[in-house]
Amino acid sequence: MNTKDNAKFHIVLVTGVIEKNGEYLIAQRSFEEIQAPGKWALPGGKVELSMPDNDRNVLETTLEREIEEEVAVRIYQKPIYVMSSAFTRVDNATVVGVLFLCKWKSGRAKALEDTINVSWVGIDELHKYDFCTGVTNSLRLADKKRLSLE
Repeated sequence: MNTKDNAKFHIVLVTGVIEKNGEYLIAQRSFEEIQAPGKWALPGGKVELSMPDNDRNVLETTLEREIEEEVAVRIYQKPIYVMSSAFTRVDNATVVGVLFLCKWKSGRAKALEDTINVSWVGIDELHKYDFCTGVTNSLRLADKKRLSLE
């Protein structure tokens, strides 16, 4: 598929702001990624066309699977919706992103699929990382949401 063909499609991307003891899990993208190679981002991935075999929400099911595949962490079910946004990738594909606040359940974070590094960070440490566009804002919004729910 060439770059022009991608412009005909919309990609639905789910990402998670995973909280553990007041810190958030971030992952550095592989240098082979089309969008923002080597930048720091939030774990997540694309929603596939097939629906899950159960009655659970396809966004939540995808989020859980992608987080486990990318950073080896499990999250509790029922993540909290934070926001949605849209952007155009460098290959002209339109991406609709859905951001969730998640609570760490188990697993030791490590770089797996599509990632080369992981880190747990506090909100006051965000300036130390070269993030993809919008990630810092997403982390701050999710942090405010978490604090409002406590």
